[in-house]
Amino acid sequence: MTSTAAVSMPSSEAEAVAAVTTQPFATVLAGGTLLVPQHTLGQVEVERAVWLGRAEMDGISRSNGRMTIGAAAPLAACTRLDAPIGPCAANIGDNEVKAQATIGGNICSPAPYGDLRGPLLALGAILRWADADGTHTGGIADFAASGGARPGMLLLDVAFAVPEAGSFVALRRHHTQSLTAMSVSAVRGANGAVTIAATGAAPDACRLYAAEAVLADGGSIADAAAASASDADPYDDVLASAAYRSRVLPVYVGRALEQLGE
Repeated sequence: MTSTAAVSMPSSEAEAVAAVTTQPFATVLAGGTLLVPQHTLGQVEVERAVWLGRAEMDGISRSNGRMTIGAAAPLAACTRLDAPIGPCAANIGDNEVKAQATIGGNICSPAPYGDLRGPLLALGAILRWADADGTHTGGIADFAASGGARPGMLLLDVAFAVPEAGSFVALRRHHTQSLTAMSVSAVRGANGAVTIAATGAAPDACRLYAAEAVLADGGSIADAAAASASDADPYDDVLASAAYRSRVLPVYVGRALEQLGE
């Protein structure tokens, strides 16, 4: 941030929404685990910042079978939740990062960050966000289609039905340090249906519909794992090659389903 940057410190969600949506050049500051280093390296400039530390947007509540997590909830608090959210949050960074980083910041971060988009996609989570046109709700894909993280937008919370069971497995490689090359989340809903999502199998988190269909038809874990490639779009980056991603995706889908108890 510049030495003359204006900083707003809203004390409620409503004040935070007003501060962000009426200042098109405002930068939302929550945990700052990505923003602060980027600013220090001169990669981003901040003229106006809206700090969410006092906005009371960090609550986690459960009511009538649904879990709601405020966008400013720290990852450390999310680690205490059941799979797939809890293990995924625990897999992100070190303890210092988890104490500062927020679920909203993670959702809004570009790949290879944004680990929690996978579990939330598997859970069928509904996001709530605000911009100059009002308050909106929708899934992960709807949020991305609306423009995702952008100036003048504030993610408020995320909610989902508490599943009957969940699982999370992650591929970590020595050279990737704290970054996750691939993860698979699986969820069994109250109706018995299984949903599966992955990060690192495509440029963004993706549902593995073909694998889900195999299970719905009574197929085996091995058959479902093999079918997972149908929904993947593997790519090359510094974490892993497209060929490697293609090879290990069925393995991790199988592990997630075994952990789920399929």
